[in-house]
Amino acid sequence: MRIATFNCNSVRVRLPIVLDWLRANRPDALALQETRVPDSGFPEAAFRDEGWQVAFRGEKRQNGVALVSRAAPDEVSFGMDDGDGGVSASRLACARYGRTWVVNTYVPQGQTLDSPAFAFKRQWLGRVRAWFARRFDPARDEVAWVGDLNIAPDPADVHSHQRIWPHVCHCQEMTGAFRNLLGWGLVDIVRRFLPGAGVYTFWDYRQAGSLAKDQGWRIDHILATAPLAARAESARVDRAPRALERPSDHTVVVACFREARKHNLETCL
Repeated sequence: MRIATFNCNSVRVRLPIVLDWLRANRPDALALQETRVPDSGFPEAAFRDEGWQVAFRGEKRQNGVALVSRAAPDEVSFGMDDGDGGVSASRLACARYGRTWVVNTYVPQGQTLDSPAFAFKRQWLGRVRAWFARRFDPARDEVAWVGDLNIAPDPADVHSHQRIWPHVCHCQEMTGAFRNLLGWGLVDIVRRFLPGAGVYTFWDYRQAGSLAKDQGWRIDHILATAPLAARAESARVDRAPRALERPSDHTVVVACFREARKHNLETCL
Protein backbone atom coordinates (compact mmCIF):
# COMPACT_ATOMS: atom_id res chain seq x y z
CA MET A 1 0.00 0.00 0.00
CA ARG A 2 1.54 3.28 -1.14
CA ILE A 3 0.43 6.52 0.54
CA ALA A 4 1.66 9.94 -0.60
CA THR A 5 1.19 13.57 0.37
CA PHE A 6 1.65 16.79 -1.58
CA ASN A 7 0.92 20.43 -0.80
CA CYS A 8 0.09 21.35 -4.38
CA ASN A 9 -0.45 25.10 -3.71
CA SER A 10 -3.49 25.31 -6.05
CA VAL A 11 -4.79 22.10 -7.55
CA ARG A 12 -5.96 23.89 -10.70
CA VAL A 13 -2.60 25.49 -11.40
CA ARG A 14 -0.69 22.32 -10.54
CA LEU A 15 -3.15 19.86 -12.12
CA PRO A 16 -0.76 18.70 -14.90
CA ILE A 17 1.97 18.02 -12.33
CA VAL A 18 -0.42 16.12 -10.08
CA LEU A 19 -1.88 14.00 -12.88
CA ASP A 20 1.53 13.21 -14.38
CA TRP A 21 2.77 12.12 -10.95
CA LEU A 22 -0.28 9.90 -10.43
CA ARG A 23 0.21 8.24 -13.81
CA ALA A 24 3.88 7.54 -13.13
CA ASN A 25 3.55 6.36 -9.53
CA ARG A 26 0.04 4.90 -9.12
CA PRO A 27 -0.29 5.35 -5.34
CA ASP A 28 -3.16 3.84 -3.42
CA ALA A 29 -3.86 7.27 -1.91
CA LEU A 30 -2.50 10.76 -2.54
CA ALA A 31 -3.35 13.47 -0.03
CA LEU A 32 -3.40 17.02 -1.40
CA GLN A 33 -3.29 20.20 0.66
CA GLU A 34 -3.77 23.88 -0.12
CA THR A 35 -6.00 23.08 -3.08
CA ARG A 36 -7.20 26.72 -3.02
CA VAL A 37 -10.53 26.20 -4.74
CA PRO A 38 -14.17 26.05 -3.64
CA ASP A 39 -15.86 22.70 -4.15
CA SER A 40 -17.78 24.00 -7.16
CA GLY A 41 -14.51 24.66 -8.98
CA PHE A 42 -12.55 21.55 -8.02
CA PRO A 43 -11.35 19.69 -11.19
CA GLU A 44 -13.04 16.45 -10.16
CA ALA A 45 -13.70 15.30 -13.73
CA ALA A 46 -10.00 15.43 -14.62
CA PHE A 47 -9.28 12.84 -11.91
CA ARG A 48 -12.30 10.66 -12.54
CA ASP A 49 -11.64 10.58 -16.29
CA GLU A 50 -8.35 8.83 -15.50
CA GLY A 51 -9.94 6.34 -13.12
CA TRP A 52 -9.22 8.05 -9.80
CA GLN A 53 -11.63 8.46 -6.94
CA VAL A 54 -11.48 11.85 -5.23
CA ALA A 55 -12.96 13.38 -2.08
CA PHE A 56 -12.39 17.06 -1.38
CA ARG A 57 -13.36 20.09 0.64
CA GLY A 58 -12.11 23.57 -0.11
CA GLU A 59 -12.65 27.29 -0.12
CA LYS A 60 -11.82 30.19 -2.39
CA ARG A 61 -8.15 31.23 -2.65
CA GLN A 62 -6.86 29.39 0.44
CA ASN A 63 -6.74 26.12 2.38
CA GLY A 64 -8.45 23.04 0.93
CA VAL A 65 -7.75 19.32 1.24
CA ALA A 66 -8.39 16.36 -1.07
CA LEU A 67 -7.81 12.62 -1.10
CA VAL A 68 -7.19 10.97 -4.46
CA SER A 69 -7.29 7.17 -4.45
CA ARG A 70 -7.53 4.10 -6.62
CA ALA A 71 -10.54 2.77 -4.72
CA ALA A 72 -13.36 4.80 -3.25
CA PRO A 73 -13.03 5.20 0.52
CA ASP A 74 -15.33 3.11 2.68
CA GLU A 75 -16.12 6.27 4.64
CA VAL A 76 -14.96 9.86 4.58
CA SER A 77 -15.42 12.96 6.71
CA PHE A 78 -14.10 16.50 6.93
CA GLY A 79 -13.22 18.63 9.94
CA MET A 80 -12.81 17.83 13.61
CA ASP A 81 -16.49 17.97 14.59
CA ASP A 82 -15.67 19.80 17.79
CA GLY A 83 -18.05 22.71 17.54
CA ASP A 84 -15.98 25.01 15.33
CA GLY A 85 -18.83 25.50 12.87
CA GLY A 86 -17.06 23.64 10.09
CA VAL A 87 -14.04 25.95 9.97
CA SER A 88 -11.65 22.97 10.07
CA ALA A 89 -13.41 21.14 7.23
CA SER A 90 -11.08 22.56 4.58
CA ARG A 91 -8.03 21.65 6.67
CA LEU A 92 -8.73 18.04 7.69
CA ALA A 93 -9.99 15.07 5.68
CA CYS A 94 -10.33 11.58 7.17
CA ALA A 95 -11.00 8.48 5.08
CA ARG A 96 -10.99 4.74 5.65
CA TYR A 97 -9.73 2.34 3.00
CA GLY A 98 -10.39 -1.14 4.31
CA ARG A 99 -8.72 -1.31 7.70
CA THR A 100 -6.43 1.67 7.09
CA TRP A 101 -7.36 5.23 7.95
CA VAL A 102 -5.73 8.16 6.16
CA VAL A 103 -5.95 11.56 7.86
CA ASN A 104 -4.94 14.45 5.63
CA THR A 105 -4.29 17.83 7.27
CA TYR A 106 -3.17 21.29 6.30
CA VAL A 107 -2.02 22.80 9.59
CA PRO A 108 -2.12 26.62 9.86
CA GLN A 109 1.24 28.23 9.14
CA GLY A 110 1.16 30.82 11.93
CA GLN A 111 2.52 33.97 10.22
CA THR A 112 4.66 35.42 13.05
CA LEU A 113 5.43 34.32 16.59
CA ASP A 114 3.64 37.29 18.14
CA SER A 115 0.55 37.15 15.92
CA PRO A 116 -2.95 35.83 16.67
CA ALA A 117 -2.36 33.41 13.79
CA PHE A 118 0.38 31.66 15.75
CA ALA A 119 -1.87 31.40 18.81
CA PHE A 120 -4.51 29.90 16.51
CA LYS A 121 -1.94 27.40 15.19
CA ARG A 122 -1.04 26.26 18.71
CA GLN A 123 -4.72 25.93 19.54
CA TRP A 124 -5.39 24.03 16.31
CA LEU A 125 -2.65 21.50 17.07
CA GLY A 126 -4.11 20.96 20.52
CA ARG A 127 -7.53 20.40 19.01
CA VAL A 128 -6.28 17.90 16.46
CA ARG A 129 -4.41 16.01 19.21
CA ALA A 130 -7.69 15.77 21.15
CA TRP A 131 -9.53 14.73 17.97
CA PHE A 132 -7.12 11.83 17.43
CA ALA A 133 -7.57 10.73 21.05
CA ARG A 134 -11.37 10.76 20.67
CA ARG A 135 -11.39 9.02 17.31
CA PHE A 136 -8.69 6.35 17.42
CA ASP A 137 -6.85 3.86 19.60
CA PRO A 138 -3.15 4.13 18.61
CA ALA A 139 -2.42 0.61 19.84
CA ARG A 140 -5.19 -0.94 17.75
CA ASP A 141 -6.15 1.28 14.81
CA GLU A 142 -4.11 1.53 11.62
CA VAL A 143 -3.86 5.27 10.99
CA ALA A 144 -1.63 7.27 8.66
CA TRP A 145 -1.54 10.99 9.43
CA VAL A 146 -0.16 12.83 6.43
CA GLY A 147 0.07 16.35 5.13
CA ASP A 148 1.63 19.75 5.47
CA LEU A 149 1.95 20.05 9.25
CA ASN A 150 3.94 23.29 9.01
CA ILE A 151 6.36 21.96 11.62
CA ALA A 152 10.07 21.32 11.15
CA PRO A 153 10.60 19.50 14.46
CA ASP A 154 14.38 19.09 14.62
CA PRO A 155 17.50 21.08 13.66
CA ALA A 156 18.14 18.55 10.87
CA ASP A 157 14.74 19.43 9.37
CA VAL A 158 15.88 22.88 8.21
CA HIS A 159 18.85 23.98 6.12
CA SER A 160 20.11 26.39 8.78
CA HIS A 161 18.85 25.89 12.31
CA GLN A 162 20.96 28.75 13.69
CA ARG A 163 19.60 31.27 11.19
CA ILE A 164 15.97 30.15 11.21
CA TRP A 165 15.31 29.50 14.91
CA PRO A 166 12.87 30.65 16.24
CA HIS A 167 10.26 30.57 13.47
CA VAL A 168 6.55 29.74 13.49
CA CYS A 169 7.39 26.35 11.93
CA HIS A 170 10.64 25.78 13.81
CA CYS A 171 10.59 26.89 17.44
CA GLN A 172 10.25 25.48 20.94
CA GLU A 173 6.45 25.55 20.84
CA MET A 174 6.32 23.59 17.59
CA THR A 175 9.00 21.12 18.67
CA GLY A 176 6.97 20.48 21.81
CA ALA A 177 3.72 20.16 19.88
CA PHE A 178 5.27 17.62 17.51
CA ARG A 179 6.64 15.57 20.41
CA ASN A 180 3.20 15.68 22.03
CA LEU A 181 1.63 14.36 18.85
CA LEU A 182 4.16 11.55 18.57
CA GLY A 183 3.62 10.82 22.26
CA TRP A 184 -0.02 10.00 21.61
CA GLY A 185 1.21 7.02 19.63
CA LEU A 186 2.61 7.99 16.24
CA VAL A 187 5.81 7.05 14.43
CA ASP A 188 7.65 9.42 12.07
CA ILE A 189 7.87 7.09 9.06
CA VAL A 190 10.11 9.33 6.95
CA ARG A 191 12.70 9.60 9.71
CA ARG A 192 12.64 5.85 10.25
CA PHE A 193 13.96 5.34 6.72
CA LEU A 194 15.68 8.67 6.02
CA PRO A 195 17.63 9.75 9.11
CA GLY A 196 19.99 12.70 9.09
CA ALA A 197 20.11 16.11 7.46
CA GLY A 198 19.16 17.14 3.95
CA VAL A 199 15.71 15.50 3.85
CA TYR A 200 13.54 18.42 2.76
CA THR A 201 10.01 18.73 1.37
CA PHE A 202 9.66 22.50 0.94
CA TRP A 203 11.84 25.16 -0.71
CA ASP A 204 10.57 28.72 -0.28
CA TYR A 205 9.61 30.65 -3.43
CA ARG A 206 10.68 33.88 -1.73
CA GLN A 207 14.25 32.69 -1.36
CA ALA A 208 15.96 33.03 -4.72
CA GLY A 209 17.54 29.78 -5.84
CA SER A 210 16.35 27.88 -2.76
CA LEU A 211 16.05 24.58 -4.62
CA ALA A 212 19.39 24.88 -6.41
CA LYS A 213 21.06 25.80 -3.11
CA ASP A 214 19.06 23.10 -1.30
CA GLN A 215 17.84 25.58 1.28
CA GLY A 216 14.91 23.45 2.30
CA TRP A 217 12.64 22.54 5.17
CA ARG A 218 10.96 19.25 6.17
CA ILE A 219 7.42 20.30 7.06
CA ASP A 220 5.40 17.67 5.15
CA HIS A 221 5.08 14.44 7.08
CA ILE A 222 3.83 10.87 7.08
CA LEU A 223 3.15 9.61 10.60
CA ALA A 224 1.59 6.27 11.52
CA THR A 225 0.24 4.44 14.54
CA ALA A 226 2.19 1.39 15.71
CA PRO A 227 0.04 -1.26 13.94
CA LEU A 228 0.53 0.49 10.59
CA ALA A 229 4.14 1.50 11.26
CA ALA A 230 4.96 -2.17 11.81
CA ARG A 231 4.15 -2.74 8.13
CA ALA A 232 6.18 0.21 6.81
CA GLU A 233 8.72 -0.84 4.17
CA SER A 234 10.08 2.40 2.74
CA ALA A 235 9.76 6.16 2.52
CA ARG A 236 11.08 8.72 0.08
CA VAL A 237 10.90 12.36 -0.91
CA ASP A 238 10.37 12.79 -4.65
CA ARG A 239 12.09 16.08 -5.49
CA ALA A 240 11.29 15.92 -9.19
CA PRO A 241 7.94 17.81 -9.06
CA ARG A 242 9.62 20.78 -7.33
CA ALA A 243 12.02 21.15 -10.28
CA LEU A 244 9.30 21.33 -12.95
CA GLU A 245 7.93 24.48 -14.57
CA ARG A 246 5.36 26.31 -12.42
CA PRO A 247 5.92 24.01 -9.44
CA SER A 248 4.48 24.08 -5.97
CA ASP A 249 6.95 25.20 -3.32
CA HIS A 250 6.50 21.74 -1.76
CA THR A 251 7.10 18.31 -3.23
CA VAL A 252 5.71 14.79 -2.85
CA VAL A 253 6.45 12.50 0.10
CA VAL A 254 5.71 8.78 -0.21
CA ALA A 255 5.61 5.82 2.17
CA CYS A 256 5.03 2.18 1.31
CA PHE A 257 3.38 -0.31 3.66
CA ARG A 258 3.23 -4.07 3.30
CA GLU A 259 -0.29 -5.39 2.87
CA ALA A 260 -1.59 -6.86 6.11
CA ARG A 261 -1.96 -10.40 4.75
CA LYS A 262 0.85 -10.40 2.20
CA HIS A 263 4.57 -10.84 2.65
CA ASN A 264 5.99 -10.11 -0.77
CA LEU A 265 7.11 -6.57 -1.54
CA GLU A 266 6.59 -6.59 -5.28
CA THR A 267 4.01 -3.78 -5.20
CA CYS A 268 6.33 -1.58 -3.15
CA LEU A 269 9.32 -1.74 -5.47
